[in-house]
Amino acid sequence: MSGGYFKNFFTIWIAVVLFLACSNPFATREPEEPKSNQSTWIQPTSPTFLMANLRNAIKEKNAINYLRCLADTSESQLTFRYDADPAVANAHPGLFDRWGIEQEQTYFNQLLFFLPADSTSSLSLELLRENVFQDSVILLQRYQLTIRHKCRALDCPRMMEGQAEIKLLKNTSEFWYIYKWSDFSIGELPTWSELRAYFGK
Repeated sequence: MSGGYFKNFFTIWIAVVLFLACSNPFATREPEEPKSNQSTWIQPTSPTFLMANLRNAIKEKNAINYLRCLADTSESQLTFRYDADPAVANAHPGLFDRWGIEQEQTYFNQLLFFLPADSTSSLSLELLRENVFQDSVILLQRYQLTIRHKCRALDCPRMMEGQAEIKLLKNTSEFWYIYKWSDFSIGELPTWSELRAYFGK
């Protein structure tokens, strides 16, 4: 056999070894897990857990969990009611007269439409007073709410501050829900009521 034969054989052998050592560049990739919306929900067996669910629903832009924090007739004897800051209610006659869970759903869903996927929202709560009864609790809390939406209207606030009186009820499943929410202004920043007024029209 000539030296050229061995040289060609050796070259082919090296090529085969290198090909087998490398992964096939045309192989099908393993499918990635589908991305899902983040959802954090704690069974609201205490008022603390309920308020944590409220903060998480706003942070995660989760309308379903947000509405799960509110009382409805299927689980409680009382329906949810929202009382706006008096100045905002006066500026929007009739808007908040019958503000219940349906209006809350409309406002929140409209708000989500203006929230980019990468936007951040946050709610901080400072407990000022807590009145505890057998099956209900009244929380007086100072809040700061930041919503980074893409609405450019002047009456569409991004930073809000106020004082909320939130009344909680334990339902037939022994879980806590918000059945009444009253909003009050405490300074120069707009209140949460103004955000509801804009997106709940």
